[in-house]
Amino acid sequence: MRIRFRGPSGGGFLELPEESTVTDLISALEAETGSGAIAIKYGWPLQTLDMQQGDLKVLVRELGLQREILTIVPVENPPAAVAAAPTSAATPAVDLDAQLAASLSYGSGEDVKVEMPESRTNLVLRVMPDDGDCMFTAVGGALGGLVPVGIAHHADEYTPAILRRMVVDTIRENPLQFDDNFLGARPETYCNRLLNGMWGGGIELSILSEIFRIEICSVDVKTGKAYHFGEQQNHEEFCVVVYSGVHYDRIAEAATEGVMGMVEFDVTRWNALGNERILRHTQENICQMLRDRHYYTSVSDFVVVCNQCHEILQGEKAITQHARQTGHSGVTEIEDMT
Repeated sequence: MRIRFRGPSGGGFLELPEESTVTDLISALEAETGSGAIAIKYGWPLQTLDMQQGDLKVLVRELGLQREILTIVPVENPPAAVAAAPTSAATPAVDLDAQLAASLSYGSGEDVKVEMPESRTNLVLRVMPDDGDCMFTAVGGALGGLVPVGIAHHADEYTPAILRRMVVDTIRENPLQFDDNFLGARPETYCNRLLNGMWGGGIELSILSEIFRIEICSVDVKTGKAYHFGEQQNHEEFCVVVYSGVHYDRIAEAATEGVMGMVEFDVTRWNALGNERILRHTQENICQMLRDRHYYTSVSDFVVVCNQCHEILQGEKAITQHARQTGHSGVTEIEDMT
């Protein structure tokens, strides 16, 4: 099993046996980072692995930690390198105001668009709120009016809360299909986390595709590669989302005049036959525009250390909150050495 981590002196990977416990993980991280007592943070928003509640003998794979980038925080005196928080070419100081401005630079995302003269429409990026529900919001906006399979629910709008519950019900009703190996954690543990705000990803996309009988195409911004959920099921329609590494947004087709900014007029599902241009334009044009803008990834996922109090922070929201609470503004990025 491969565990990815970040710490005050950089980051890297750990290779652990499949049967490793949380105790084994902690020992390996302490040895790898050269730290004494450490705290392990994971997920988004960052959560601290509770090592006082009998979890030390639990297997790492049961907690699903192999799917996370672990952030290592010394809990005693920070190392001298962190206390000094030097600004260098290797760890450039992050201008907080500049980072926040970058994250807001495209407003609604309507300027990320591709003209399609043959249909007199634009293919446009609809930016989702960065609130932990982005995947469910992005997909939910394409599901309105569809009738789920085997679930007594039909809505013009499927909210993240509704979709989370549908996914959890599906997992619980199909224990042979969604077991520990498939989920990377005990099913009930996984379901509880999902109901309590855990980010959605490939597992949830595959389940939603099955529930709503729709192919969901998730396009990776960095590579332009499309991942098809439900591709072999002969679904009549498909929708498209783009994934920046930490965030999902929705692709929509909008009229070129008059209602460009009116989401209620968007086309968000297409017939699976004859609309190859939608996915092609997303991969070749939309993603290229986003790469040119270094879209989201460097802002939402970066890890920094506060130059004044040395607290480890991850992402724009945590940094903003810390600055407002403490008045501190100088931070230094912790590089991910991969």
